[in-house]
Amino acid sequence: MNRANDGSSSSAQGQTNIPYKQIRAHCPTPDTIVIYQAYPETIADAAVATGRLNASSEFNMDRMIWIKPSFYLCMYRYAWSYKGAREARILAITMTMAGFLTWLRNAVPSTGSDASTPGTDEAIRAQWDPERNIKLEKLSYRSLLLGVSGDWVETWINEWIVGIEDITEDVRRWKSYIDEDGKKGRRKVQREVTRKWLEEVVAVDEEIEERLEMRNATG
Repeated sequence: MNRANDGSSSSAQGQTNIPYKQIRAHCPTPDTIVIYQAYPETIADAAVATGRLNASSEFNMDRMIWIKPSFYLCMYRYAWSYKGAREARILAITMTMAGFLTWLRNAVPSTGSDASTPGTDEAIRAQWDPERNIKLEKLSYRSLLLGVSGDWVETWINEWIVGIEDITEDVRRWKSYIDEDGKKGRRKVQREVTRKWLEEVVAVDEEIEERLEMRNATG
């Protein structure tokens, strides 16, 4: 894997040589990858305490979950955890790379929305949304979201998740830096995010590239 050029939580948000469709994520080890999700307090507290995402009875196994490997795309979607009570806690979820690649090999392109919908056992939905920079502005290239439902969610929770961390406190602190210190605050946040959540390019084979319509993709 290679470090992402920019536009994610790595350090190159002004680059123009990034492929239109590219998978970028924080990978703590060659065998693991981090994705970001937002949940209400009850679900987040129980998940962190037990290490199981569905530990709370409020967790709905029948709804589609939109997986977000991009840090800033997650911040855009959930307004740095201030979108609302249902998305008030941001979790960094570490899962196996093998599981993530299994999702990709079973994914089909989709143009659906981020709204949670009743789940089925159909193929994973792959959606390409505009990447965002630290100011949450739209960039010229895309980041991957995966819509996961049905048996895929159960397998993810029971077999593929290896760590759950609540990063809400950090996220809100970074948002305060940006609000209070402008450009200086953004530089400080960029350094801290890059230090902890540096994103890399997730290398995939030609079969996955074709399946996700990544090859020679243009806007």
